[in-house]
Amino acid sequence: MKLYYDLHIHSALSPCADNDMTPNNIINMAKIKGLNVISITDHNSTLNLKEFSEVAKHLGILFIPGVEIETCEEVHVLLYFKDFSVVEEFQEIIEENLPNVVLREDIYGNQFLVDKEDNIVGSYKKLLLQPLNLSISQVYEISKFYNMIFVPAHINRQSYGIIGRLGTLPDELKDVSILEVSKVNEFEFSKFLPKDSRYIFLHSSDAHHLWDINEKEFFIESDILYTIFFK
Repeated sequence: MKLYYDLHIHSALSPCADNDMTPNNIINMAKIKGLNVISITDHNSTLNLKEFSEVAKHLGILFIPGVEIETCEEVHVLLYFKDFSVVEEFQEIIEENLPNVVLREDIYGNQFLVDKEDNIVGSYKKLLLQPLNLSISQVYEISKFYNMIFVPAHINRQSYGIIGRLGTLPDELKDVSILEVSKVNEFEFSKFLPKDSRYIFLHSSDAHHLWDINEKEFFIESDILYTIFFK
């Protein structure tokens, strides 16, 4: 069975996202567009995931909790949780490694915490658009410890993509089997990958606006999705 997806969506917690990127708005837009599966992947934060999970369950969309981490090399990595019970503990790791830079809304935008009725219930005060004090290899090891899915984000983009930043996939990531490809193809990435490698490529939107969310275009077979994200 084909499941249409978008596994890279930012909520109103990400300062670069619209303020209307709230649970009901995003999930209803996903339904209108014919999607079956979504993930919220805010910059360096998991604090809106619980609310999105509850709304997705109510509205009949499969929800995979996620986060977009920026490593100290300024590489973006998508992490997906198989077990929601470790989200809070992982958030503590983020807090410990996020530099204490205060958000300036006039420069970066808002970082809103929302409830399941789309009400703004707070604002995160430290800037989320900055690298953690963790290397990509450290993030990879942490992800393995918590049984998370590690996916280098938008690998065909110069900015924040692993190839654009590091030139290749480091040897310590040789077991990584899933890569995300951006719709904006800035260079031919395949020549930078190990020869004879077999990857699963995800095509998500990196949506910061409701209209950016994937159309009913990219799908993954249900058995493959469940094997990757739920086993």
